[in-house]
Amino acid sequence: MKMIILGIYPGHNASAALMIDGRIVGMVQEERFTRRKNQTGFPKKSIESLISTHLGGKFSRIDRIGYAGQIDGVYWTVLDRFSNFDIHDYIKEMHEYWYPIFYEKESKEEIKVWSDKYWHEKYLKGEQLNKEHNYDFSFIDRMSAEDAFHHFNKTEKREVINRLFDWSGNLEFVEHHCCHAHWAFYGGNLSAEQRKNALVLTADSRGDNHNWTASVLGGDGRLKQIDGGLDHTVARIYKFTTLILGMKPNEHEYKVMGLASYSESKPHIDAVERVFFEALDFREGSFVCDKPLKDTYFDLKNRLEGHRFDNIAAGLQNWSSKVTKSWVSHWLRKTGKNGLCFSGGLSMNIRANGDLAALKELDWLSIPASGGDESLCGGACFKMADPDTISSIEHVYLGDPPEFDDIFELLDGTVFSEKDFVILDNFNSEKAAQLLKKDEIVARCAGPAEFGARALGNRSILANPSNPENLQKINRAIKHRDFWMPFTPSILSEYADNYLDNPKKIVSPFMTVGFNSRNDKSAEIIAALHPADQSARPQFVDRESNLEYWSLIEAFRCLTGIPALLNTSLNLHGDPMNYSISDAVRTVAHSDLDFLLLPDNQLLAKKNAAERL
Repeated sequence: MKMIILGIYPGHNASAALMIDGRIVGMVQEERFTRRKNQTGFPKKSIESLISTHLGGKFSRIDRIGYAGQIDGVYWTVLDRFSNFDIHDYIKEMHEYWYPIFYEKESKEEIKVWSDKYWHEKYLKGEQLNKEHNYDFSFIDRMSAEDAFHHFNKTEKREVINRLFDWSGNLEFVEHHCCHAHWAFYGGNLSAEQRKNALVLTADSRGDNHNWTASVLGGDGRLKQIDGGLDHTVARIYKFTTLILGMKPNEHEYKVMGLASYSESKPHIDAVERVFFEALDFREGSFVCDKPLKDTYFDLKNRLEGHRFDNIAAGLQNWSSKVTKSWVSHWLRKTGKNGLCFSGGLSMNIRANGDLAALKELDWLSIPASGGDESLCGGACFKMADPDTISSIEHVYLGDPPEFDDIFELLDGTVFSEKDFVILDNFNSEKAAQLLKKDEIVARCAGPAEFGARALGNRSILANPSNPENLQKINRAIKHRDFWMPFTPSILSEYADNYLDNPKKIVSPFMTVGFNSRNDKSAEIIAALHPADQSARPQFVDRESNLEYWSLIEAFRCLTGIPALLNTSLNLHGDPMNYSISDAVRTVAHSDLDFLLLPDNQLLAKKNAAERL
């Protein structure tokens, strides 16, 4: 009898995972189906896809369900604060909602009354309602805000499963950071010896009642949390500095990280670092605040006034890396461990992860794919499983392969129709590599979709990494990204050490660790390196995880001598990563992309570009 576990995360960037006998067989984000980036709510479409693909459509085969997280805000779910909020909405909320809380309201009761009224009025006005939350929120109209909160978390989140899927079996709510910890531990393919010597850390802005935890493997074979708290505010400060710099929190932190390499003015960077270190430092085993922030937007903004944007980004990144290194070093020494598994939103800071790798106390580092909240569903599955049955994550190609349905169904609103495209058969890896060698930009929508925030070759835009003009071409004509942002080198695993400074032989299959490039080889992948400092956030590609993508890069190596491709996600700026072929065709139609690799060695091309084949 198989043990089948469904993991559900209904918060920001909702997702679902399916585990059979200790192995995660499918994992997908709701945004891939709703086409609304950072979709929040019950992931109905994700669950339906997993059940259809892996259980023959029979939800009744599920034995246990784990909700990732114990507390969700009812108004933050019914209102579309993530998909539909822009910079001005966040700033407006700072002034309308948070400023009164921090600077005008005096008692906790006064703050509570104000908060409940603010959100309920937004709901009644129908401002930015979440149209795909999938819950029954009719109870909001007949309950107080406090009662609505409890009803949502204790009752509705159970009833929605029975209502949508006629299921009322074993349901467990798994604490937020417990999910992060289990994803950190099992999200990398560790040996038994590494598991025994692993320190497992989590850190984020906040989840349930923690923003950090420390865990180790217990004698019973299960993870054991040994400490945690709410005083690790690095991620929260990073988030609100992102907003202060005019970028979207919970989404554009990676842009600040990319910007950080451009300033070289050490005195100005040092001055910014001092601002952050006064707000938070880690010394002698504790987080300390020499000048505590009254709040992480208005007070911090005042302290940063007069500092230039690039110096702020650089100082913020340096400070966050140094504080995180001090924290990690302390726990390595305290536990006597020599390896680190790290997850949570802060683990998405690739540059800081690269700095952690250099710690003298650390022999190895494992950062799993997409450590933000989207991976909590997988962590819930690992927590609920018998540890003796668990298979660690070897790859995250856990979505469905694309199907040839109506692949032109999303062309409305574009200047293209089906007659403007041709589809060629027998377009194998060698032919695709020839296109890339000629500096054509080629999209790829083939194979099972990768899970998470990073494109890992199956839903990617690809290019010759040796030509810097390709970087500009993709940025300006296709992705419309900020000029300072780097792309990724997808490098064949067996050649990675030829291009990267990696003395500890850290493996990075999920694009989660930053490396310095080797000067003697950087020219060969220059377009896929950071434009300012030639660092890399690489994806190591091996035959076992993705033979088809490996074969494409190998064919390019045979033609050019370069075992790598420039890789970025297949989507338009602001859209989720594409999932279906129709999504990808729409992206081609809305951009200057001309070529799209499809399953079964097929190539879709715009007719006006076919002459270049």
